[in-house]
Amino acid sequence: MRLRNSLFTIIALAGLAACGSNNYGTGGGGVGGGGGGGGGGAGEPVGSVTVGSGIQFVSGHNGTMNPAVDTIPVGSTATWTWTGSLPHSVQSVGSPSFVSSGTRTGSGTYAVTFPVAGTYQYNCAVHGSLMTGTIVVQ
Repeated sequence: MRLRNSLFTIIALAGLAACGSNNYGTGGGGVGGGGGGGGGGAGEPVGSVTVGSGIQFVSGHNGTMNPAVDTIPVGSTATWTWTGSLPHSVQSVGSPSFVSSGTRTGSGTYAVTFPVAGTYQYNCAVHGSLMTGTIVVQ
């Protein structure tokens, strides 16, 4: 049984050799536009993604991968954390959508608050269909 306040973790491991600049910020965005500072929103983050050394998003919450699929409550925040030196991104694909992170390297975080129910697809802009995930907001 899924608890609405449970913490889930998506571990995104990415490991293709590539170059990129450290254009890394810690801002986040919300669903449907804007994209500016902070991933704030209602309550504490319920999701966490670590971007490291493999080529897949893996849910630490339920073990799903490629796509990693997690379900969170409306108004919750998901946070992605980069730990490796290779470039990766969290790119919203399809509709509904959320503000994408842009390509990043180094360490830092990116957060998105999901105030609207829906199924949100994402991938890594660098690795495309090799790194995919889904967040179901209920």
